[in-house]
This record gives sequence, C-alpha cells and structure tokens, in this order.
Amino acid sequence: MAEVATTTGLVPHEGTGPAVVLSGHDLGKTYGSTKVLNGVNFTLREGEVLAIAGENGAGKSTLMKIIAGIISAGDYEGSVQLDGDEVMFASAKAGTEAGVVLVPQELHVVPHLSIAENMHQGNLPGRFGIYDERLSIKEAKQALAIFDLHLDPSAPASTLSPPQRRLIVLAAALHRSARVLILDEPTAALTDSEASVLLEHIQSLRSSGVGIIYVTHRLDELDQIADRVLVLRNGAMVSEFDTVPPRRDLVSAMLGKTLESIQAIRGEATIEETGGRVLKVRDLCVYSGGITGRARVHNANLDVFEGEIVGLYGLVGAGRSELARALYGAWPETITGECVIGGSSGFPKRPHRAVKSGLVLLSEDRKSQGILSGQSVARNLTASMLGELTTSMSRLLLDEQKESSRVAELMKKLGVRPSRPDLPIDALSGGNQQKVLLGRCLIDGLKVLVLDEPTLGVDVGARKEIYLMIRSIARELKVGILLISSDVDEVLTQADRTLVMYKGRIRAEFPRGASSHDLLSAATGAVS
Repeated sequence: MAEVATTTGLVPHEGTGPAVVLSGHDLGKTYGSTKVLNGVNFTLREGEVLAIAGENGAGKSTLMKIIAGIISAGDYEGSVQLDGDEVMFASAKAGTEAGVVLVPQELHVVPHLSIAENMHQGNLPGRFGIYDERLSIKEAKQALAIFDLHLDPSAPASTLSPPQRRLIVLAAALHRSARVLILDEPTAALTDSEASVLLEHIQSLRSSGVGIIYVTHRLDELDQIADRVLVLRNGAMVSEFDTVPPRRDLVSAMLGKTLESIQAIRGEATIEETGGRVLKVRDLCVYSGGITGRARVHNANLDVFEGEIVGLYGLVGAGRSELARALYGAWPETITGECVIGGSSGFPKRPHRAVKSGLVLLSEDRKSQGILSGQSVARNLTASMLGELTTSMSRLLLDEQKESSRVAELMKKLGVRPSRPDLPIDALSGGNQQKVLLGRCLIDGLKVLVLDEPTLGVDVGARKEIYLMIRSIARELKVGILLISSDVDEVLTQADRTLVMYKGRIRAEFPRGASSHDLLSAATGAVS
C-alpha cells in the first residue's frame, strides 16, 4: 500500500496503550461520476495527534466533513466509530453534541457580537427560548480558563487577535466535552509567533485525552505537533507513518506521479528574450491591522515581462491572494513598497486605477466576485469595456452595434458554448463562465493580467482551452501574466518561470523544467 517509509496497516493497533477514540472504515464519497474519496481507513487514539497531509484536492476536506457530520450519514460509503460504537451523524450539530468538533480554517467569528456569544454560537444558554446572558458569560469564563485566557467574555470579538479567535473556538469546543478535535489548517492565518503559541496550547490538550486530527500544508509544524501522519492522494490513503518522517519522504508520498492529463498542452519552451518589463514590485508588504499589525506579505519582489507567464505557486495561507489584491488596489488596509505597472508608478488605490494603468485581476471566487448573476453573457463580457463601447456622440450612451460586434468577436475567440450572448450567465457551465470572465479582462491597453486560480472548479476539457487562451493572450497580445495557483501541475506546464510563496514570503524561484518535488518542497517549508 505505502510507497514510502513504513506503514501501520489499516486496522486498529492491538495491545496496551491509549484506547482508540475514533476510527473510519472504507470511507468513500462520490459526486456525480467523480470519486473524491475511496476506501480510506484510519484510527485515532486518546491524547494522540494524527496529521493528515496531501495536496489540494487530495480528499482531506471531504474526509473531515464525513467525520464531523457535515456530510451526513447515508451520503457517504463506509462507517465511522466513536469509542467503539458506530455513529451516523445527520448534521455537524449532531457530531458536535457527540463530542466530534471541527474547527475550520475560516472561523465564523462575528466581530460585533461578544466573545461569549461567539463561543456559544448555535447553542446559546437559556430557558424557554430566552437567552441567559449571565449564564453565557459564566460558562465562557469557565471555558477560557482551559487555556488560561484572561479575557472579558462580554467584550466584542473584534478586540481579539487572530490566535485568540482560534483559541476561544477551541475552548468552547472543549467546554462542551469534545472527545475529538479536527483542526483544519489552524495556523494558516497566523504569524510564526502566533502559531507557536497555538501549537503549545494544542500540545496541552493531549493530557486531557482529547484525540486530535490535524490538517496542514505546513510540514515544518509536524515535528512539533504530530504523533503519526496519514497521507492522502487523489482521494485514497497512500501512506501512513508511525512517526513524523523526513520531509522529503512526505513530499514524495503527497506527489506520487505527476498528473498526465495536462501534459499534452505544455506550452513551448521559455522564450529566450522577452519584451519590456510591464510589472515591477519591490519590497511589497501587505498588512492587516495597520503597519504595526500582521504582515500578510513580507518584502515581496517580482518582475513580469511582456509576453511572459510567471507562475506564483503556494498553498493555503501563503499570501498569494493578498499580493494579488494589493496589486489590483483591492486590499483595504496598509500596503508598503514600490510598484510600477507599465509606465505608472505606485500601488493603485482602487481597482479602477489599476485598470487604467493596464492591470486586471481575475479573482479566484467566480461566484461572488466574478459573474454578474442574472445578467446576460453579453453584459458579463462587456462590463469592463463600457468606456470603449460608447457612441461617438456621448460617453454616456452605449453603442449597441459596437457592443454586439465586440461580443461576437470575443465569444468566437473564447469558444464560449453555447454561443448565445443573450443567455443568462448562470445557464453556462463553470468552464464557460470562466471563459467569459477571461474575455472581460481583455480591455484596451491591457499590460498585466493577474489570474488567481483561473481553472478552479473547471473540468479538464475546459481547462485545456483556458490554458491555450492564456498562452495566446501572453504571446499574441504581448501581455504579461501572473498566474497564481495552488495546482503544482498547472504552473509546471504553463509558466515560463515560477515563484513560490510560503508564510507570506517569496521563498524561491524556479526556471521552466523544475520538478513538482522542488516546488512542493519550497511551498511546504520542507526546504529553507
């Protein structure tokens, strides 16, 4: 079964030692015709930290959702046992009540509510439907004492630091007698010092007998926190290590063979000589909480040249999207450093200033930050080009003939199917919606195109077409492209060179022809 190091097998350990608190047997999940989880087995003992590692899309999130009850019983294959008895959770609330608590990467902490109210979300204390604030504060104090947190439970949650927010969620879970804690990327949004504090607190939970499942991309944390490591790839468990192995072995287990599905569309070799520089960034720092707060991006330096595709690779919490938003004028807080877009100096203050300078961002969130839901394909295509499509008489009137001609040209170039500009955008597949959004980026004067996860949620066929479009935009239109992706195969096959981010810093640069092992090692902290 395992491809590297030793494996423990797929059955609970026999003999003396802590009892098995949680186990999964032949767990599987299918969406449509796609098998996203296949025959996964695991055991978790009291007071143990079991780390789950794997690339994006390996099946980690699906497995956690099954265990926690987010994917309800009957919607998955196999069985889950808690303290030796099979459990069939109908919801996440049922899982929590049984003592299996998932702390997600994105915490749902409401800033204007009190700390106590946030800690009791979904389970406010009271009688007859009436909230008992005094009891809520009393119970919150008892929970906070678990981590020796001297906080006022009546204070608004907006006063909490990022690690404190995570700790109050953990404290609330433990106060409800959690038997199993599932921590999904718990340090992704934290600084190194904040992460160290959190890891110390997690270590202290072991003595209380809580079993912990720890999901992370940060392999350098495993030496501090994990007892065993389970590796998933393509929905299956491929390796299980009895101790934390050398990072090179973990990376090898996570990768296996590189995907063959997109090798056929690998672009031509890097052009030896590019055009002029269209993007220059020096010492970029992106802060949350002001210049004295946390730096999401630290002293980033990068260049993009005309006709070049530069990959920016990194995993969850690396700082890639924060960097993109800073370039586009969409980061709401402090930014420092130098930036030159084409001939325009300075970071754009607003997105429309970025567009005027010739830089456009295609956001990773197609649904909420991309498509204009309810509007036609034509309106979605031309939303960024209204200034180009006005009549010669007035800048306020849209020239419908110009618009129709431009839409027809773009739909043919992009291969949007079905080829009906009057259709609502919502009627198109995800891949065709993405083509429309890519077409929207093709404004007059485009110099730099920043693509944040451009093929996320797109099927393989549409992905190949999008790759060909991206290369065409770069080579034929002489546009510099910053391709941001957490898909190692995507940057390996499409980028002329690749920068790797880890913990907010650009840690390495690789030429075309680098290996997936090189990139993933840099992106997980397996190499310095």
